[in-house]
Amino acid sequence: MAKNRVFFPQQALDTWLEQGRIQLVDDEMTLKPDGQRYRLSSAVRVLEEVADGSDPHDLVGKVKSIEQLRDLGGEHCADSVILGDNAYSVLEGFLGEPIEETESSVTGTSLASAARHAAGDKRASSDDANPLMRFLLEKP
Repeated sequence: MAKNRVFFPQQALDTWLEQGRIQLVDDEMTLKPDGQRYRLSSAVRVLEEVADGSDPHDLVGKVKSIEQLRDLGGEHCADSVILGDNAYSVLEGFLGEPIEETESSVTGTSLASAARHAAGDKRASSDDANPLMRFLLEKP
């Protein structure tokens, strides 16, 4: 089963980069200090249809890659997308696809989690289960 992809707004990535909470190398983002990695591709989150309020393409509220928009015949420019007679307001960002860890690193993480749990560290199971959630809730 495929892992869930995550939409990262451009503004959030800029802030996290300034704060040193992420590392970007080419199209790969790494969360610090957990090391969770994501392959990034340009995308937008469609906020609303601004021409006449209709949404015949059923895009409002969805995240689409730039490639998907082109395939639909849409044109993306800054914070808007034109598709046929419709104009959409969008939030620019990136679609992050989790990069699978090797089996040995997963085993190591599981062993580390088990060791922390055995030592009485209560955050072992919840923190190891979702590093992205912990990253998003952390205050710099």
